[in-house]
Amino acid sequence: MKSIKINFGENPHVLPLDFLPYSKGSKWFSVYRSLDVELSNGDRIIIPAGFETDLASVPKFLWSFFPPFGDDLIAYIIHDYLYGTKFYDRKFSDKEMYLWAKAIRKDHIDPYLRYVTVRMFGSLVWDDVIKL
Repeated sequence: MKSIKINFGENPHVLPLDFLPYSKGSKWFSVYRSLDVELSNGDRIIIPAGFETDLASVPKFLWSFFPPFGDDLIAYIIHDYLYGTKFYDRKFSDKEMYLWAKAIRKDHIDPYLRYVTVRMFGSLVWDDVIKL
């Protein structure tokens, strides 16, 4: 099956995700068709079928303010993939999430707050201090 090609800033309104109910309250998903993504710098990455993501890594008690689901899901899938592979450094990976979310949402506040938060606490995941 061919990859779904997504250019920078495009919102793929339908994403090939399977829900993985590992446990009660779980929100893990698996990409069932590879995604060919153009990053903001023009590079292309392939997020392979089978890649697992929790979408936006927001604690449940904050979901009413920062829901883990929305139009900008692709930003968080890309971010999870970049964190998992470390093809790019953490700063680039975090900024990429922000740029994608901002381009899709046409809103600067939510993406910026998420960006600041991930810059402050993302090192815990990047450095494997905590596992999601």
